[in-house]
Amino acid sequence: MSTSTGTYQESSDETTDGTIEPCNDQHRPNGDTFYMVSESSLLLLFVSCFYCGKSAVIKKVVFGSFLRIVQTCRHCRKKRVWDSQPYVCNIPLGNILMSAAILYSGAFPSKALHIFKILNVAAITRRTFFRHQSKYLQPAIDNVWKQNQKSLLMSLKKKGKPLVLAGDGRSDSPGHSAKYGSYSVLELNCNKIVDFKLVQSNEVASSNHMEKEGLIRVLEFLKKKGIKVGTLVTDRHQQIAKFIREQNPDIKHYFDIWHVVKGLRKKLKALAKTKDCELVGKWEQSITNHMYWCVASTPDCKGDVMVAKWLSLDNHIHNKHSGHGQLFRKCSHRRLVGRKRNKKWFKRHTKASEKLSPLLTNPRVCKDVAKLSPMYQTSSLEAFHSVVIHFAPKSTAFSYQGMHCRLQVAALHFNENANRKQAVTKRGEERYDIVFPKYKKGGYIVRKVVENPT
Repeated sequence: MSTSTGTYQESSDETTDGTIEPCNDQHRPNGDTFYMVSESSLLLLFVSCFYCGKSAVIKKVVFGSFLRIVQTCRHCRKKRVWDSQPYVCNIPLGNILMSAAILYSGAFPSKALHIFKILNVAAITRRTFFRHQSKYLQPAIDNVWKQNQKSLLMSLKKKGKPLVLAGDGRSDSPGHSAKYGSYSVLELNCNKIVDFKLVQSNEVASSNHMEKEGLIRVLEFLKKKGIKVGTLVTDRHQQIAKFIREQNPDIKHYFDIWHVVKGLRKKLKALAKTKDCELVGKWEQSITNHMYWCVASTPDCKGDVMVAKWLSLDNHIHNKHSGHGQLFRKCSHRRLVGRKRNKKWFKRHTKASEKLSPLLTNPRVCKDVAKLSPMYQTSSLEAFHSVVIHFAPKSTAFSYQGMHCRLQVAALHFNENANRKQAVTKRGEERYDIVFPKYKKGGYIVRKVVENPT
């Protein structure tokens, strides 16, 4: 092709294995930076011969993001070969880094490579990405995860104390049609993911059994490593509760408060929408707050006391504040005066009272209250699941190995940034921020601003 900058030809001198033979043994310098350079501007550097300064013929070889320019002088016939990037095992460095950046950032090849296509930037193909992923990237992720996990387990084992774990399952799609289910456990004292197991639905009776199977595999793995589990905090999964009660009675099993309150709140909202039960909606926040108080005010984990405090709520909402029972005789609040005394109370034998009282005194609810965790919760594990959604969203289907490696990347990212310090201003003052979470319905909370993740 003849242009104002000289003469050059495109070529695709690829070997049978999809690589280009390097002209010399190059390695990536520390801190090497890549730039976006226009082709016309780059070819201006090769118009004249490097040796005699006369015009030259330019031959261009493009492979993914790699560019090789072969310059042949018309006058002295000397040849010069220039490569745009070094190599790693006969693979252009930019190509493997592009694949790594897509996977390690939680992006997807179709969208990421489409960006390069719109910019008209030379890039790899999806086929090259998946080849790099299976051959190099996934083994690298697996190796790094196993090394970090081994180091974490050794440090926990040296402490000589039973682990305090939070466990929860996550499916790869909403509803009961999930193909994969992962079960993750987080050590609550160090706030790091200890292990996770990925279960495929065809390995168990149905997708509803994946969560229990994941926990079984996690406990077996920790047992083989010689690590004892002392406490486990989970949601109200009945299969898991039965498994721990019958197969692992030495493990103290507790329920996370947020999950129990979440189920109760749904029932209260539904009841408040029915006719003549609007008063339930005004008491919703107070009722859910009372469940938190029952647990927080009973740090010795006495389940019967927590149940007694919870059952006292049925008397309290009917403006009766004493004579609740032997374990909890009267309400802990002071004498109600003024506005608090004139609050709208429930009246016995009304529709709202007849509907709400059985809901609060339900044996299932009381049984759950007795097992609520007073010290440890699974909020950090829910934060980990938010990280997993970034790397493996439920709307996207993955292969088993693809899902597994993205879970490993999510765990590595979470463990690296789980215990970040609070950010400070230039004056050294601690930073806070006001956020408006969805569950507050327009309300706000104040939270700490932490340092940026690595």
